[in-house]
Amino acid sequence: MTRIVSFSESGVDLGALHCAMLAAFSDYIVPLQPDADTFKAALSSRGFDPAASFVAVDDGEVVGFWNVATRNTKRYLIGSGTRIGHRGRGLASRLGMAAIRAAKNAGSESFWLEVIEGNEGAERLYRKLGFEVTRKLDCYRLDHPFPDPSACERTDFGTVANAIQTNSTWKPTWQNATETISGSPLTSFLHEKGGAIVGASGLVHQIAASDPSALADLLAAAATVGSLTLVNVESADRVLCSLLQELGADRFIVQYEMRLSLPNLS
Repeated sequence: MTRIVSFSESGVDLGALHCAMLAAFSDYIVPLQPDADTFKAALSSRGFDPAASFVAVDDGEVVGFWNVATRNTKRYLIGSGTRIGHRGRGLASRLGMAAIRAAKNAGSESFWLEVIEGNEGAERLYRKLGFEVTRKLDCYRLDHPFPDPSACERTDFGTVANAIQTNSTWKPTWQNATETISGSPLTSFLHEKGGAIVGASGLVHQIAASDPSALADLLAAAATVGSLTLVNVESADRVLCSLLQELGADRFIVQYEMRLSLPNLS
């Protein structure tokens, strides 16, 4: 018999959760097979909450999971999945309902997630659970043709954070939020006109500038560390998206951010 239980009460460890994740994502739309250390670091940076997360356990093995993060009154689905041999039994729905029920009981106000365009089964489940699309997101890979740091100053994240906040017209998603990335080793550039970009190992977490030419300069500066990946750029930001396309960036994923508003039970 398969039981649905919070991770904190399941008796399984992160190693078992990692094995379940690798198995569940073995046929995923996007290849995703992180090693154990990368998996644990991603959970930690995003705010993994063992009491808010739920697993399906069958004969001592994790066969399904909803890995959930908590930040103030918000919950976020870091990742979910079911082992191939256990699909079609309603486990994903049971896990989702358990996680949502726990969020309501904890007084959370909203539950957030992202789903890749084309993952119809997952999107159908999330809509059934009550989630609604809030915005469309694009993911790009860029091999910049002309890396050039000359118009920007390399500095620390504390210095550029205010510039990004001042110039940004949209909020970064959970995985790129300041609370998520602040503990990571970051590379940051400040533009002479006030814009800024911040990332790590070629992954761009945040970029903002009021002047399109400054955006171009920031991307050129960041590219001096190598190829760039921008995950979850708001599709409505036509200036940045158009610039990336002009530079030859490959849009490799389209996602939808979804939100479930939770009732106040107090």
